[in-house]
Amino acid sequence: MDVVVGAVAMRIEVIDDRHGVIKARIDFEDDLWLLSLLISKGDLVRAATSRDVSLGEEKRRIPMVLTISVVKTEFQAFTNRLRVHGVVVDGPERFGVKGSHHTISVGVGDEVTLYKSSWSPKLLDELLKLVRPIKLILVAVDFDEYGIAIVQSQGMRVIDERNISLPISGEGFEEAKERELRELARRVVELTRRFEINTIVIASPGTLKNELKKYVEELQRGINVYIDTIANGGYAGLQELLNRDVVGRILRDLAISEAVKMLSKFDYLLAKDIDRVAYGLNTIELAASMGAIEELAINDEMLSGFDDTKNRVEEILRTAAEKNAKIIIVPSDTPPGQRIKMLGGAIAILRYSVGLDRIV
Repeated sequence: MDVVVGAVAMRIEVIDDRHGVIKARIDFEDDLWLLSLLISKGDLVRAATSRDVSLGEEKRRIPMVLTISVVKTEFQAFTNRLRVHGVVVDGPERFGVKGSHHTISVGVGDEVTLYKSSWSPKLLDELLKLVRPIKLILVAVDFDEYGIAIVQSQGMRVIDERNISLPISGEGFEEAKERELRELARRVVELTRRFEINTIVIASPGTLKNELKKYVEELQRGINVYIDTIANGGYAGLQELLNRDVVGRILRDLAISEAVKMLSKFDYLLAKDIDRVAYGLNTIELAASMGAIEELAINDEMLSGFDDTKNRVEEILRTAAEKNAKIIIVPSDTPPGQRIKMLGGAIAILRYSVGLDRIV
């Protein structure tokens, strides 16, 4: 089956539903976070990797496929690698790697097979609830065609594709180009209003993206428009754009922006109605168990490692997600991330006054 997380689909095939054997392909950096939550201590992870081995008197790094029993993982959200540490339980016999320690580094484009030591068929559904959908509009345009898509928690959904009819050159070319781009800008702005999306990525060869950006901003003030360069318009351009770095940067920017807004609301309530906020794991844990959390922001550092903190945070996230809380994972190397770290690594805005400081 296809399981979707963040902005794009992470392809997950459940090979053995009874015993929890899962094959996953990492299509986007956000997928690494989901994979880090899926992996527990004692699970087996099988993937292509490389390792230094001795060949006579020579030492060389050899590509190979290894299966390791997981000891711990290291992950920082919004980076491009997940490091899985463990002990080799299966590998090429001639290299004598069995029983030795090894780290598998997982990145975008990699495939891994995960053998869960403890498996619930509902685990994937529970984890998917933790990911708050972020919506973007993508536009890929050239002189022959355009494509418009929405990127959301269900993956990339193509909304509109059309050929563009322009004179090859000469008289009437500039007027026809402006007419087509203004019509496309109206279509894009209409979609931003219909789907309540305030962020657009426009990409094209050459300068078309700049012209379209100008027309969009004339029609809709305050909209966030990013631009990028691609080789083609239409569906091919949308696929190219989806894999560009700009999409990852935007997702990071949006996470930071959401955290800033939440901190502003948190500070207001801290002064005006302190019983509507919680911070630190103890009080937030209690608020989650009561179903009282409306918004929750967690520093990404709280989800790294295999300690009791990570286990507690994952349980808080699951509980909050079941009650439809808004959840934001905040990069720790940002000003809002540092502020949240000073508040115990997590903050919450509550649906109603609780007075948790008097209960804990």
